[in-house]
Amino acid sequence: MTIVIPLKGGSLSRTYRLPQHNIVRKEVSRIENREYGFMRWYSQLMKLQHFNQIYPGLFAEVVAVGSTGVDAWFDLKYLDGYRDIKSILSGEPLKEETIFKISKAVWKGLNTVHSVDRAPIPGAPSLYFREEVHQKLTDALKIPAFDEFFKHGSYTLNGEKVIGLTGTLAIQGPIHEFFSHLENDDECNIHGNPTLENIMYSFEEDRVVFIDTYEESMWNTKYLDYAQVLQCSRSHYGIINDNKVHVDDTNLHHAVELSRNFETFNKHFASELPEDKLKLIDILEATQFIRMLPFKLLAGDTDKAKYFYVHASKLFHEALDE
Repeated sequence: MTIVIPLKGGSLSRTYRLPQHNIVRKEVSRIENREYGFMRWYSQLMKLQHFNQIYPGLFAEVVAVGSTGVDAWFDLKYLDGYRDIKSILSGEPLKEETIFKISKAVWKGLNTVHSVDRAPIPGAPSLYFREEVHQKLTDALKIPAFDEFFKHGSYTLNGEKVIGLTGTLAIQGPIHEFFSHLENDDECNIHGNPTLENIMYSFEEDRVVFIDTYEESMWNTKYLDYAQVLQCSRSHYGIINDNKVHVDDTNLHHAVELSRNFETFNKHFASELPEDKLKLIDILEATQFIRMLPFKLLAGDTDKAKYFYVHASKLFHEALDE
């Protein structure tokens, strides 16, 4: 009898542990939602293979790949003694010095990844906006239920009034203007998707191992990686995503009790961010919640897509001081 232990991992893929083989398998359909499912799965496989060679021991090790008539899968070596940081922080209260050690380990891992420079490509920030922000919203609006919600334009999020992004995300809008005027003079290797759920930590070894990379970022800036850590530690994406959000027409809220561990981790992680890049990082954090919209909607998670869209709107307006 084959023992299968389901794990979280991707809106359009299936991840599970096969303990008898000491592996984790990530499986995806080769037919349904190919653009946001299979093609992302494939690019992740290629990036993991590449980074396994450049950074031995820092990324999950790919040990096999295969396919059937309708599915494809790859196997990762199981990380015995490691837990994802989101789960760690969601548990029992931790001492501040323990959380500080975890934050330092995250910074050490990210700094190692970012230590390999790339030649900056002029225009990459603008391409990032068009493909990872504007295009993702355009794709999301092809889903009638989300398009109808988007047209409301004004919402209440956890008791706070929020204005949507109608016009703000237009090709000639203020967010596009912001990205169009960015100088791209600092590129490097990046993880592309280092949410706290995608960073595994070992207390015994006091180090991290990264999983679930993302290749389609369009812009290889380390500030994008920083923003995705904040997406979980400051905006609490992972823990909210694991729970129910409540959507009543244009009123949205969650009833998740957030552990103070996240606040403490965020304090230590954010203290190392470069002060002259804080506005950029804030805006990139907001973009994360737009990038995910098609994945959520195609997976049938419409309420989460609505909730995170309104949260993104709130973050954009705060960052742009509108």
